Amino acid sequence: MKVVTASTPEQQYYVKELIEKLYDSIFPYFFTKEYIQELKRFNLMHVPNLEDLDLTEIMEVTAAVQTITTILEQSVQTTDNLSGYEQAFNKNATILSKYEIDFPFQLNDFCGNIKGNTPQNTFTI
Repeated sequence: MKVVTASTPEQQYYVKELIEKLYDSIFPYFFTKEYIQELKRFNLMHVPNLEDLDLTEIMEVTAAVQTITTILEQSVQTTDNLSGYEQAFNKNATILSKYEIDFPFQLNDFCGNIKGNTPQNTFTI
């Protein structure tokens, strides 16, 4: 018999907050408002069965979203080449897909696409 510890409602809420942060604070640097709305309509980054994730799984999802967010924040704050982050970015995008969380981006979709206050759409649905 295996004992599994369930995730808490607070952890589930926190994952939803992290995803909203990506939409509201990070994506606007890279995509237009209209494109972000389109991504939301397609339920991009929706976490199916969030309530069913156990403690280990929700921590893994949380860490993956946090890592991707941190890498993208770094992209916004610096003009340095972020190719050194590509492996971490891909690893965490793979973790999200493991839990059926649709995140169809690669790091190069974000690199070099900041144009002042005019976000650029680099990914087509």
